[in-house]
Amino acid sequence: MERQVSSCAEQGSPRRTWRVQLATLLLVGVSLSAWPARALDAQLLQPKRTLTTGAAPGCDLAPIAADQTTPRNNAEARRLAASAQEAALVGDQAAARAAFVRAAALNPTDERLAYDLARAHEELADTLPAIGSYCRYLVLAPNGTEAADARTRLTRLVPNDARQRAEDASVAFRLGLGFMDEQRYDAAVRAFDEVVRLAPAAPEGHFNRGLARSAIGERDNALADLETYRAAAGTVEERLATARAIDVLRRPVYSPSAALLRGIVPGLGQYYTQRPVRGTLVLAAVAGALGAALTQQTTEQIIPYVDPNGVAAPYTESSTERKYFVPGVAAAAGLTLAAALEALWYANRSQRGASILDRSGARSATPGGFSLTPTVLRDGRVAVAFRTSF
Repeated sequence: MERQVSSCAEQGSPRRTWRVQLATLLLVGVSLSAWPARALDAQLLQPKRTLTTGAAPGCDLAPIAADQTTPRNNAEARRLAASAQEAALVGDQAAARAAFVRAAALNPTDERLAYDLARAHEELADTLPAIGSYCRYLVLAPNGTEAADARTRLTRLVPNDARQRAEDASVAFRLGLGFMDEQRYDAAVRAFDEVVRLAPAAPEGHFNRGLARSAIGERDNALADLETYRAAAGTVEERLATARAIDVLRRPVYSPSAALLRGIVPGLGQYYTQRPVRGTLVLAAVAGALGAALTQQTTEQIIPYVDPNGVAAPYTESSTERKYFVPGVAAAAGLTLAAALEALWYANRSQRGASILDRSGARSATPGGFSLTPTVLRDGRVAVAFRTSF
């Protein structure tokens, strides 16, 4: 019996197609592993440990800035100061104050003029200007000969609620620092909320609240707090360090779970993490692998046949098969899984690189036992929290 087999009508060359797809897969794999990613090193900051509420409690009530428009003239300032003292000796307090005001404008860095002007304001029962001038004296000479007297007079002049507000702000600030050290950032945010409410002019409240907010993922609110602090920062170094941290907060951050779930669709995890070129390569490689898996090979075989009359009547039998179905599907599934895991890794890396808080000084929670710790409720009240761990 004669048997002939011939190959024809092949829908694409499967061997050649598979080699092309394999080369594409290798190219994408190399690009995913070797393509350098953008550096995500963060600017790490530590919380501020000192709250700046002014030279003394209540100094935020009447801040006084030096007059920068009047030219300095120390000689004229001394003459006016002498004239003011003479007017005070004869009981003309209004003339004395007017002369001291002019003298302080001509020599704004003279602490003695600031103190004498404060006394003149106080003699005329002008409370807020007196507070401002006493505070200016304490800024110019915190340990000066009249510093103790200035603080005593401020204690008498500053309203009780203002002093209490300054003390409450200091307590809330220390409480927030304790929460930061214990890595209880939600409680720290509430504590620093209270600091900002009680002492809005103190930039450290905004700074520490920004760090705590960044630790719990409130990046937009943290950005606003750090922008506020940068505008009030006292040195160029602090402004630059804060600006670098702000740049870190503006970088995109991705959810690892969202990246992994989107990675079920080939390349979508890379699109989610804003890397469309990689996503396109992954999608093309998976499509190529599936194309190779679905490529059909048609084979025609001549079957010899003799009919009942003894006449030879051979016929052609065609068969179709997908020779690379299993390896193609396996390659597509493997590449999809690898791309999803890569998107997960990139999302995790973006979150690590997005941290601006230096946690080196933070204390870990006690492994077991219980503790009583102060806390700040959402309505601003201070309470004691009972904590236990096993």
